[in-house]
Amino acid sequence: MVGRGVAMAVIPRPLVDEMVAHSLEDLPNEACGVILAVDGVATAVHRVPNAAASPYRYVMDDEEQLKLQQRLDESKGEETLFAIYHSHVASEARPSQTDVNMAFWPPGDISGALMYPDAIYIVVSLAEEGAPVVQGFHIIAGDSYEACLEPVELHFE
Repeated sequence: MVGRGVAMAVIPRPLVDEMVAHSLEDLPNEACGVILAVDGVATAVHRVPNAAASPYRYVMDDEEQLKLQQRLDESKGEETLFAIYHSHVASEARPSQTDVNMAFWPPGDISGALMYPDAIYIVVSLAEEGAPVVQGFHIIAGDSYEACLEPVELHFE
C-alpha cells in the first residue's frame, strides 16, 4: 500500500532496474516517469519525456501526462499513481528545492496544496558512476524545505 504516512514501500526489482536504465539512457539529462499500481502494488514503470531536456531539472511532457491520466481514469480506480520518479545526474538521491517547489500548486507555495499528495517521489542518483542510488520520499506541506521531506524506505523484491 502507498500513500502519505506510509514509511515503507515495496517495488519489484525489474521496475527499479527499468528506472535506472531509463536514467542512464537519458544522460546527460534528467529522466522522469511514473510508476503505476494495482491494489497498491507497484506494477509498471512509464517513461515520460523530460520536456525541459535538462541535466538540472525535469518537466514531464504535458501530452504524455494527459495520456497517463486518461489511462488512470479509464481504469476506474483499478490502476493508481504509485510514484513519480526522476534522476539526478550529479547530485544525491534526495529531492532538490526545485523538486519540492514543483510538487505544489501553485508551484513554490510549500504551504499550499500538493498536486499528487499520495505519490512517493523517487530520485535515482547517478552521482557515483556505476553505483546508482534510489531513494523515496513523501513531499508534504511545511514551512521549510527540510520540513517538506519525509523519507520512505524502499524495499526492492
